[in-house]
Amino acid sequence: MTRLSFLIRREWLSLIFGAVLVLLVLSLLAAPLGPKDLLALRRHSSELESRRANLAAENDTFRTNVQKLRSDDRYQQRLIRRELGYARPNELVYKFAGDSDDSSH
Repeated sequence: MTRLSFLIRREWLSLIFGAVLVLLVLSLLAAPLGPKDLLALRRHSSELESRRANLAAENDTFRTNVQKLRSDDRYQQRLIRRELGYARPNELVYKFAGDSDDSSH
């Protein structure tokens, strides 16, 4: 017992420092803003970045379609025929049993 008390008296500063260090590490690992949440935030950030890239590509597609609708008459005609089922005068439109109006949407 005396040996233990001698060791404690001699190394008290190191023991306190070690205990504080252990508590700090435990707090870091279990804290709400610890490495676990950092990894979750990085994963969420990468998901948002990929979603942003997909939306930017979709936006470019929409922008191209709007430009075609404003300037390309043939594109407008194709779209009107496909979406609305219109036909030119004296033109025959064949509809088959497997075709449905909702298949193009």
